[in-house]
Amino acid sequence: MSGPGVHLGVLLRAFVRARWGHRFASRTALMAWQDEQVQRFVRGPLRQAPFYRRLAADRLEQLPVVDKATMLAEFAAFNTVGIDLDAAQAVAERAERERDFAPMLPGGLTVGMSSGTSGRRAVFLVSARERSVWAGTILARTLPGSLLRRMLQPFAAPVRVAFFLRANSNLYASVGSRRLRFEFFDLAGAMPPLLARLAALQPDVLIAPASVLRELAQLQTEGRLTIRPMRVLAVAEVLEPDDAQMIEAAFGGAPGQVYQCTEGLLGQTCAHGSLHLNEEFVHFEPEWLDAERTRFVPRLTDFTRRTQVFARFRLDDVLRVEPRPCACGRHTLRLAAIEGRQDDVLWSTALGGGPLQPWFPDQVRRAMLLAAPHFADYQLEQDDAGIVVRLLAPGPGAEAVVRCELGRAADAAGLVCPAVRFLPFEPRRATDKRRRIRARIRTIADQGSVA
Repeated sequence: MSGPGVHLGVLLRAFVRARWGHRFASRTALMAWQDEQVQRFVRGPLRQAPFYRRLAADRLEQLPVVDKATMLAEFAAFNTVGIDLDAAQAVAERAERERDFAPMLPGGLTVGMSSGTSGRRAVFLVSARERSVWAGTILARTLPGSLLRRMLQPFAAPVRVAFFLRANSNLYASVGSRRLRFEFFDLAGAMPPLLARLAALQPDVLIAPASVLRELAQLQTEGRLTIRPMRVLAVAEVLEPDDAQMIEAAFGGAPGQVYQCTEGLLGQTCAHGSLHLNEEFVHFEPEWLDAERTRFVPRLTDFTRRTQVFARFRLDDVLRVEPRPCACGRHTLRLAAIEGRQDDVLWSTALGGGPLQPWFPDQVRRAMLLAAPHFADYQLEQDDAGIVVRLLAPGPGAEAVVRCELGRAADAAGLVCPAVRFLPFEPRRATDKRRRIRARIRTIADQGSVA
């Protein structure tokens, strides 16, 4: 059950721990255990990185908050293997150009590169041991019991996984084995050959960005694709309600989510359909964005990674909390949604006046969903002049309906709806992440978070 460069024993231990271990009687017990792990990490492994070795810090709260720009500026200081940014980028960029993602740095180090949707592209390093831990964890947390049982039956057909993404990685390939057939579908390629391969594979597990899953669901609905995956997982993009409904209708089951980024495997959907943060491996400090404490930007500390360290690393993501406990019994934080990046949040003045207030993406998406029968897709961007809406295949009266629904949503949020204007829809490349909503004015970072 291991791909090239993977330590089988490490993978199995990670699998057992993620599947059956880390059972806590309460959230209080989980947080007490996590605090002990974090402080042990701060006083020990973290100091192997030059950036932290020079700091006189014994507790997490004494460390500075860092972000992507800081890490890229001092890349070698944030890893424990002395790799500089130029060396890592050279490997990653060559892989991108040649579409060959097998080469590694000396010592079996995998190099990955983000898509760069929030600016400059981030680079990450992962050791063979960390790949093994990742593989064991992702298998334990995402595969249903029926597929796991099949993997353990030597004469049964291998479990087939189809993974659509803009770039492959040794990280993903590490889950492949004789019992688990992993096939990468390169979104940089033409779609017809990919669809032919997908139909021939007949995957048990289908993993892709939400927009790609939506396209595949449409083809399935039209009878142009016939596959029967037992598990469908959305990655890399926000899974919006209209996507989830279409995917479920086409494939016969609600899609799950994997919250994975440059900074690590941060969460996934449990068997009961709830999205949980992986607090057994990562500590999250919330920067609350509203007085009700329903949404936050996370600062994360991964107390399990040793090659490239992340401590009080501030993400751009906006996460919405689901306060109700989950029936699965885990006490890790449950999310109602990953709403997107900070610059997915629009801004407007309150109905009573005053400073700019956030208009959160789920509120805007709900308005566009109500208007959705009048168009096929949309792009919405805020600039200093107001809101630009681009509609794909708009029907009669679509613009009036969108104006009306956005106005109602703003009013319900206690905000003045910015001026709305319409421009032609802009097609995107298959390798680009879909971002339906984006603000190009003042962001949450400029406004400051709620204490």
